[in-house]
Amino acid sequence: MEVYIRHLEKVLRRYVQRLQWLLSGPVLCSRTWYRQSMDRGVMMTAASGSRRLFGTVLESKVCILLDTSGSMGPYLQQVKTELVLLIWEQLWKCCDSFNLLSFAESLQSWQDTLVETTDAACHEAMQWVTHLQAQGSTSILQALLKAFSFHDLEGLYLLTDGKPDTSCSLVLNEVQKLREKRDVKVHTISLNCSDRAAVEFLRKLASFTGGRYHCPVGEDTLSKIHSLLTKGFINEKDPTLPPFEGDDLRILAQEITKARSFLWQAQSFRSQLQKKNDAEPKVSLS
Repeated sequence: MEVYIRHLEKVLRRYVQRLQWLLSGPVLCSRTWYRQSMDRGVMMTAASGSRRLFGTVLESKVCILLDTSGSMGPYLQQVKTELVLLIWEQLWKCCDSFNLLSFAESLQSWQDTLVETTDAACHEAMQWVTHLQAQGSTSILQALLKAFSFHDLEGLYLLTDGKPDTSCSLVLNEVQKLREKRDVKVHTISLNCSDRAAVEFLRKLASFTGGRYHCPVGEDTLSKIHSLLTKGFINEKDPTLPPFEGDDLRILAQEITKARSFLWQAQSFRSQLQKKNDAEPKVSLS
């Protein structure tokens, strides 16, 4: 029982580390990029990280689809900063090739095809990001059609704050046709989790293609989680994690809850055994 409890405590510590990694993560970047980013007003702290907004990039050949419609105006500056972080923290470090595509009433692609992930390409992509502006409608279908045309594409990461300007069913049907020809996963990221219709559409789109749905955690929830991580998850009276919208965080939180339940049960059994042993009379061998 003692060995089992020690293993459960070790599992919980790893789960907590994974939760911290998904919510922030260290920024891994070159000194040159750091210096140039600061010169351009891109603020970065040691606690910042692209996984909080974009989730984890899983494939090696990817395209990032960024909604730049009018409704994205309040979020765009922060999204641009986070996108620069994504380029250096995940794409530069983990991907073989990538492309960027913004969509509103029309499409703007950084390159015509996926390009090799080099220092020079990442610097060019960062420059392209700084010029993005928010205006017009949300042409998600056109963006998906364009992205699916990129050769060797493995994964799409679609960030938006709402539903498409066309029928959601039409988008899903068209993506199904595209998927019959190419096995490309579409991972979706919602910036407006209060729009339940948009959330449901993005969940379906991700699930439909074998991708993941992600919704960044708000500042209030982050503060609560930081408090929980500081206090720990071992005792039964410790607070529980808040509900998460995104697939990765939600599944991890479920695993943490399950592990805590097993730990408390094991601790209870150990306590009962100890009481039983203490209550049994001592047998003299003399």
